[in-house]
Amino acid sequence: MDQQEAVAVAERARNPGEAFTLERSNGKVWEALQELREEIVGGLLYTHSRANSNTSRVLETVSFLYALIELLSERGIITIEELDERKTTVAERVKKRFLDKGMCVHLYEPEQDKYAFQDSVEIDCENRVHLCKAACCRLWFPLSSQDIDEGVIKWDLRFPYIVAQDADSYCKLLDRSTCRCTVYQHRPLPCRAFDCRNDKRIWLDFESKVINPDLEAVFQGHPPDETRELGYQSSAARATSGEQQS
Repeated sequence: MDQQEAVAVAERARNPGEAFTLERSNGKVWEALQELREEIVGGLLYTHSRANSNTSRVLETVSFLYALIELLSERGIITIEELDERKTTVAERVKKRFLDKGMCVHLYEPEQDKYAFQDSVEIDCENRVHLCKAACCRLWFPLSSQDIDEGVIKWDLRFPYIVAQDADSYCKLLDRSTCRCTVYQHRPLPCRAFDCRNDKRIWLDFESKVINPDLEAVFQGHPPDETRELGYQSSAARATSGEQQS
């Protein structure tokens, strides 16, 4: 049972009248609904218990840290300014560690209405897709709260809330025969905003249509490998982009 089917079954299970009709008309469906509900309840109970336990530990740890910071500051060993500066550096290091191990939830930020987005770049994809093989549709990105609420775009249950991809990294919503998006009108904001022109993972020379010969190597990793993220740019690509803007 995939994500959308599970959601549909759960919604039907919440309606007592419909559930009663299912019970009478199809016993197997009713049994499946009950089994699914028990699994969801068990999973939520475990999740909430762990969240409650973790919250208690976090509060205790924070209390100790604040007490230690105040003591060190009062005794002139460190200053709050030094601490703030070091905190920024350490936060980036810890964030990278969490991302590398897939230990955090990904959501697209900042949140904005994708249907109001007006800065899409016009790329002549029809003249290039035979070269790039729709490489942009193999890059991962997190969905926004808007995408999740709509329920049109699937996300990978192993890595919340990263867009769902097939084993070869292609988005599950890509029509392989035409290399076109099957939900184009509802496509997420990263798809609307992505500009491949300076992305050296894909093009060595965009204007001359020179593809990166090592393009396939880009897709050997697994989410949340940042080098496969849709919005990721290498230092060389960022430098090129900055030169063009200036």
